[in-house]
Amino acid sequence: MTDRVDKRDFLAGAACRTQGWYLHHAPDEIPGPGLHWRFWVGGHVHERARAWMGDGMMLRRTPLEAAVEGTQASVTDASQQLLFETTFIWNGLVARADAIRRHGIEWDLIEIKSGKFRADEKPNAEYVDDLAYTRMVAGGAGLKVARSLLVLINGEYRLNGTAEPFVYMDLTEVVNARAVEFQAIASDVAAKVGADERPTPELIFACRKCDYFESDCVGRGIPDPLFLIPRISEKKFEALKHYECISRLPADADLTDTQRRVVEVLQAGVPKVDPDALGVLDQVQWPVRYLDFESVSPPFPWFEECEPYQMVPFQYSLHQQDAPGAGVVHKEYLAPTDGDWRLYMTEQLLYDLGTTGSIIVYSSFEKQMLGLLAKTFPALADQINAVIARLFDLEQVFKNGYQHPEFLGRTSIKKVLPVMVRDLSYQSLVVNNGDDALGVFGLMRVKVMDEKLVPARREQLLRYCELDTMAMVRLHEAAEELRGGG
Repeated sequence: MTDRVDKRDFLAGAACRTQGWYLHHAPDEIPGPGLHWRFWVGGHVHERARAWMGDGMMLRRTPLEAAVEGTQASVTDASQQLLFETTFIWNGLVARADAIRRHGIEWDLIEIKSGKFRADEKPNAEYVDDLAYTRMVAGGAGLKVARSLLVLINGEYRLNGTAEPFVYMDLTEVVNARAVEFQAIASDVAAKVGADERPTPELIFACRKCDYFESDCVGRGIPDPLFLIPRISEKKFEALKHYECISRLPADADLTDTQRRVVEVLQAGVPKVDPDALGVLDQVQWPVRYLDFESVSPPFPWFEECEPYQMVPFQYSLHQQDAPGAGVVHKEYLAPTDGDWRLYMTEQLLYDLGTTGSIIVYSSFEKQMLGLLAKTFPALADQINAVIARLFDLEQVFKNGYQHPEFLGRTSIKKVLPVMVRDLSYQSLVVNNGDDALGVFGLMRVKVMDEKLVPARREQLLRYCELDTMAMVRLHEAAEELRGGG
């Protein structure tokens, strides 16, 4: 065994020993803007939650042995009521509890999560597993645990409102049951995840979300894994698993109509055109605008009427073409990182969109953003709803009218564009995906980005969003060519 196994690697290993081993032995990841933003959100939520929970002692995290000794000493100190960042070791496993609070002669185990609490929702299974792992290790190390609690962001919290920013959620019963399940496999997981040699892999349903499946594990060299089947359930996967890949599936495999269309295209290796479905392009009315938004979801609202994690659009790109084959005009907006830009942005967008012609989007996201703006600004709702009525979702063309084996069963613009328009690519852009785009803007807004980097980062945001709408222009042209209309 190389060293002790932590929570992330154990939980991955509980589902798949091989995945846990890969994570445990992988080098540290250099975070891009999207991951950097999520790290900042997690740290910010923890900082605010600790302040909300009250005065407590922050314990050291490193070096590991000193952290464990400090935790033991503080737990036995009767004057200590609330401890943050406690560290425990048991059976080759290491766990850090976000907090423990004295509960008589026992302790409440507390996990702080960045998620939002809603009274009508079941507890997140990942949160249960996180708490259960820490409960197992802390209990094994000798901590007497009374309750297992989550601290979550209160969905009712509003900026300058009266609701508390956080709530407690008692998961003691379900966490205790899950901890017993973990304890039964703990020795095996710790041994195999921490071993020098990789455990023998096998094809399981958990492979579908594994970063190592295609590059290093059982999916390597398989161009058509079963996970390309849209919305494949675990039950259906288990029934089909012995075929190993789509090319081996029989004609009578139990599939939905949508799944069968994808499988048939992948097996045939040639595109499939549905002229009737392509006829939806007749609904497009000129002049045409091509619209794309970017948005960010801050954990605590930036504006008074917003709820935690409510999406806030901060940017749009707009290409306009007056007739097929005509020149294309580009317009754009990127919000400042101070103040409330939403009304100005909305009014500018309405002006740029005009009142005639179709507005082509890709997916339902833009409709969602426009609906949010209509609720935010009731005085503009009629104009915004008129815009919504003009929307045309180009993705439906590639869902229903044209399937290509190189789409690999997907229809996102990132999958479709490289196949349909091979001279246009996101790869050369520094910011080339939505996760990094929202991360860049979020980090600028909260003032944790080096000010010297801001001008270049703003330009990168503009170029990324511009490519999204230019991609729609070119995909629209390609779709018309498919039916001989280009």
